Amino acid sequence: MSEKQTDRKTYILKMALQLFSTQGISSTSMQEIAEVCEMSKGSLYLHFKSKEELEESIYLYCYQLVLDSVMLVEQDSLLSPREQLQKQVEVLLSHLIELREFLKKQFIDGPGPSKKHGHPDCIREDHFRMLGWFKLKLESIYGPKVEPYTMDLTLFFGGILASYLRMLFIPGLPLNIQRMSRHLISLLDDVSESFISKGAEPLIDSDMWSHWVNEFNEQSDFQRHPLQVTKEMKVILKENLLHNNTYKDALESIHILEKEIVDIQPRRVILLGMIGNLAQISELQVLNDELKEIISLYSNN
Repeated sequence: MSEKQTDRKTYILKMALQLFSTQGISSTSMQEIAEVCEMSKGSLYLHFKSKEELEESIYLYCYQLVLDSVMLVEQDSLLSPREQLQKQVEVLLSHLIELREFLKKQFIDGPGPSKKHGHPDCIREDHFRMLGWFKLKLESIYGPKVEPYTMDLTLFFGGILASYLRMLFIPGLPLNIQRMSRHLISLLDDVSESFISKGAEPLIDSDMWSHWVNEFNEQSDFQRHPLQVTKEMKVILKENLLHNNTYKDALESIHILEKEIVDIQPRRVILLGMIGNLAQISELQVLNDELKEIISLYSNN
């Protein structure tokens, strides 16, 4: 897909999202979307074969937008793990406020189409990926002593966060995203400290967590988010004494990869080109192979 086509498709998604947010999906026609985009209905169908395909693309656009934005915070090495988590909560809440009207209309219109990220198996996979990521995040913040309580803390954090998200839909409620995120992380600090200091038996122990993970791994082809892989690549580059030009070229290839990955329509030829550049560095071979596998997700772009 050319860059011009990608830009046009992104523009259509954004305009359709605005209409869906104000009118609802069921009350918005493809003709109206075409008019707002200043194109013919026939031209619109060249980009999206049906309204259902357009709706599915919007859901995926919103999902990927939030996920990529959260994962981008992981790249900021100037932030501590705790600061990263607080920033990630801010990013999540901010995006959901932007999408609030669209999400409210979904409750009125009912569930959307049968899309990839709406499929029960995909939801389950995403859920386990986030559990694993959050477990490592907790351990990086509070140290190995918190490991027995990571699942209990995950349930606590998830429950409080879900309550905060519901607050976003209360009309007229004044919201301070930074204050909400600081308060949530402060609560997490207090509960973590309490668990560790008291040494109480966890509700969900490590054996149960391991059983869930093993069962998930047996039933799923687990893949990390590509930004997690590129972050690890940068760490390895920094630790190895590479020739100055080799280091700079590799780092530039990684930066181009990261920029392309978070685009609404990543160009596969660019992704594969940068992976090809990184293939010359033996220290990155394992991660580069993993990244190539993940890039298969973009095979249709």
